[in-house]
Amino acid sequence: MSTLSQIVIGDELLSGKIDDLNMKFLAKFLLDKPIQFVNSYFVRDDEDTIKNTIDHAFTTSDIILITGGLGPTEDDITKKVLCDYFKTTLEERNNIKKDLMDKYRFLGKDWELSISNYHKFPKNAEYILNPKGLAPGIMFKNEVDGQKKILIASPGVPREFQVMLEEEIYPQLKVSLSLESDEQEYMHIRTHGIPEEEIFNIRYPKLWKELEKYAKVSSLPTLTGVDISLRIKRDVDLQNNKDSILKIIHSTDLPKSIWHIGPESLAEVIVQKAKEKNITIGFAESCTGGLSASKITDISGSSSVFIGSITAYANEVKMNILRVKEQTLIKYGAVSKQTAFEMASGARKQLNVDISISWTGIAGPGGGSDEKPVGSLGIGISTKEKTSSKMYQFKGDRLRLKEKFSNHGLLLLLKEIENFN
Repeated sequence: MSTLSQIVIGDELLSGKIDDLNMKFLAKFLLDKPIQFVNSYFVRDDEDTIKNTIDHAFTTSDIILITGGLGPTEDDITKKVLCDYFKTTLEERNNIKKDLMDKYRFLGKDWELSISNYHKFPKNAEYILNPKGLAPGIMFKNEVDGQKKILIASPGVPREFQVMLEEEIYPQLKVSLSLESDEQEYMHIRTHGIPEEEIFNIRYPKLWKELEKYAKVSSLPTLTGVDISLRIKRDVDLQNNKDSILKIIHSTDLPKSIWHIGPESLAEVIVQKAKEKNITIGFAESCTGGLSASKITDISGSSSVFIGSITAYANEVKMNILRVKEQTLIKYGAVSKQTAFEMASGARKQLNVDISISWTGIAGPGGGSDEKPVGSLGIGISTKEKTSSKMYQFKGDRLRLKEKFSNHGLLLLLKEIENFN
C-alpha cells in the first residue's frame, strides 16, 4: 500500500484567519483507497520551512500532496520553492494559456499575460487540470532508491481541491503508481449516548477483542457519540466476517445506541430516510441559529424533503411567526419545554410539513441561572398526530454546545422519521 503525507501551506492558516477544510475531505476520500494517509503538516509561507518539510515527508511517504500557495499574489511561493527544490525553472505552457483564455472568456473577460503567472509552469513537471479554478495543479515524479516518489501541488481553495482530487489527482496517481483496488472493506458503526470508555471498559469489556477476530478495530469519539470503525480484509470470507461482527454487536444492548451503520453523516441519513418515506421536514431554531438547517441543506437533494427553517431568536419572532403564547414565555421562559412545544407546533403549521423540530436553549457563556444553567436545551417535535417536548442538559463552550444541541435534535428527528407511519 502506498503512503501519503499532506503539506498545508499558508500563514493565514497558522494565524487562525481561516480553517483548513481539506484534510478531513482527503482522509475520508482515501479511506477505501490503496493509499494510507500517514501525516499532515501545516507550514508557513517560508522557503526553507517548506523544503525541510518536503524532505521529512518523503522519509515516510511515497506521495506528498501540497495544498496552497499557488495563487497570483507575492505570498504564493509554492511554485518557486518547488522549482528550487527540484532544480528546475519556469517555462510558458501554451496548453495552460489556452485553458486560461477559455476560462476568462467563460467569465466574460479577456486574459492577458500581465494578469497572472499561472501559465508559467515548472519544467519537467506534469500539468494537472483545475476544473473549478485558474491555478493548475503540478506533479513531479522522482525515484529514490528504486522507489517511485510523487509530489503534487494543488490550490488550497476547498471547492477547487476537492474536485481536483476526485477527478484529476487520484486518477493520475492510480496510473502512475499502478494502484490496485483496496484490499480492505470498512464497516462503520455509529453510536450515540455512551462515552467511549464506558462502551469498551465498563459495559462491554470483551467487545474490542471479540471484534478483532474478524477486523481491525478503531474507535473515534465525536460530538454525536462514538464511531466504531472495522477494517475487514477482502481476501477472507468477507460476508461471513460481516455477519459475525453484527452477531457480536447484537449479542449486547449496544444496538439501542446505534443510529447508523455506514460512513454517511447524520444529515445524509436523515435526508435519505425522509426521501424513502416521502416525508417533509422543517425546523424552528433559536439557540442553534440556523446551524441545523445548514447541515441538512449541505446535502445534495435535501430540497425534496426539507421545506424550511424559522430562526426565531427573539421572543417577538417566536410569538409573531411561530405563534408561541406570550403567557407561555412569561410563565415558563423562552428556554422551557413549554416554549419548545409551541415552537415545534407552530413551525409544523407555518411550514406545512409532516415533522417539525424546535430548539431553544442557553449556549452561554452568559444567560444561565441556578434553575436553568448554561447548556440547558428544550427540544420539541411535532407531527399531525402528536407534539412532545423535553428538556436536556449539556456541557461545553458556546460553539460546542451549539453543535451538541443541533446533533441531539437531529438524532431525535432521525428516530421520529424511522418510526413515522
